[in-house]
Amino acid sequence: MKKFSHYVSKEDIERIHEESLRILKEVGVRFEHPKALELFKEHGAEIEGDIVFISEDLVNQAVAQCPETFELYSTKGSVTIGDGSRVNMPACGAVYVEDHNSIRRMRNEDTINIFKLASTSPATDYNYMDYFADTTNFTKEQKIFSNVGMLLKYSPQIACFDPDTFSVPHEELFDTTVKSLKIIKAFEGVEEQERYVNSFCVNSLSPLCYDFAPLEKMFAFCAEKQPIWFTPCAMPALTSPPSVFATVSLTNAEILAGLTLAQLACPGVPVIYGNTSASTDLRSILLSIGSPETALMVYAAVAMADYYKMPCRSGGSLSDAKDLDYQAGAESMLVLNATYESGVDLILHACGIMGSFNIFSYEKYMLDEDTLLYARRMAAGIDTSEEKGCFDLIRKIGPRGSYLKGRTPKMYREEFVMPKFFNKQDPNVWQNEGRRSLKEMAEKVAKERIASYQPPEITKEQNAIVAPYIPEEYRESI
Repeated sequence: MKKFSHYVSKEDIERIHEESLRILKEVGVRFEHPKALELFKEHGAEIEGDIVFISEDLVNQAVAQCPETFELYSTKGSVTIGDGSRVNMPACGAVYVEDHNSIRRMRNEDTINIFKLASTSPATDYNYMDYFADTTNFTKEQKIFSNVGMLLKYSPQIACFDPDTFSVPHEELFDTTVKSLKIIKAFEGVEEQERYVNSFCVNSLSPLCYDFAPLEKMFAFCAEKQPIWFTPCAMPALTSPPSVFATVSLTNAEILAGLTLAQLACPGVPVIYGNTSASTDLRSILLSIGSPETALMVYAAVAMADYYKMPCRSGGSLSDAKDLDYQAGAESMLVLNATYESGVDLILHACGIMGSFNIFSYEKYMLDEDTLLYARRMAAGIDTSEEKGCFDLIRKIGPRGSYLKGRTPKMYREEFVMPKFFNKQDPNVWQNEGRRSLKEMAEKVAKERIASYQPPEITKEQNAIVAPYIPEEYRESI
């Protein structure tokens, strides 16, 4: 029995699928891109203006072409996406930083520090570098490709590259995106279309729309045969209907429409089924990611991805809290446990995010690593093998004996989580040692971790490839 089935049954999955097909057939999806409309027309889809009505046959053909797993390659170490891979990525996209009980805007130093924290994290499998808040002294190409060049030069592990194309004119988007992929391939020594070296997140515009820019970048990834995520983020009662079932059905229709287009453009291109839809706080009309409905949608996302036999992206240590408090911990554990239990393959925002995706916290990043240990242990369940039964040891110790002898047993270390920060001390010992808070401890270790960062070694040839895209102040070191 799949673990998501506690929340999303086989019958639920069939109903979501059927409802999505009905939406695609009778309501349609808006594609604000002439090439998309042209491709759908060539393959027999009914089109009215820029609304495409997609048949079940077209969807089934597309789904059948999506691989169940694939490998993202780097000379620094590759990762497999799919089959419950649970690949962790750091928080990204925050506008603010929680800093000593106040919230301030992101700075360039935060971009570097967050990257260093992720690069030294035992939890991060797939690295990322966020945008730079101040690009005043950057060249035009550095404004676009700086994080591509810096990730290639400075990341000790494989990374997800997202060039900043916000200011790039529509007519230059395709070539700019292709260029970013060719930079990565040149650095990695990869021949054209030989390996998967990057992946790209296409966000639908709920309800039921894809606008030009993400589609143009998607076509560039298809041209280079690189993997794509389709990830809606609908807000119930605002950009989706006011129920979990209807929201999941509508966003599932969006994902199916997007992946169908991707397979028409590039048959067999890997697709990650993503969904980060959550709840809506109608008192403020804001997205609410730290909610039980978010957790339910995580289970639903994995259930649907499993149904279509493709990898899934969802979840993370998500919270709407503005401070590192009880709310932050409770909401993060709620969603992260659903993420790990259900077997999400790619986990963006695994550590460090709060404030409804808007705030990064250094201390929360550290504490989320402990939370990940808890969620990972819960997902592993109980090993009932003969070895773990320990019968010979039970017979040896006998009634009223003691198992506490010598050093900590290896089996104990394998079986029981030993968190780095969560306080398990005797209350009197804790008080006598200064009553240090978790936040205080996490702040200290975060600074130590950032200071411990060491860049990886790269060749002179690799350095020459990336140097033009790295801003002068970061060209030699960070």
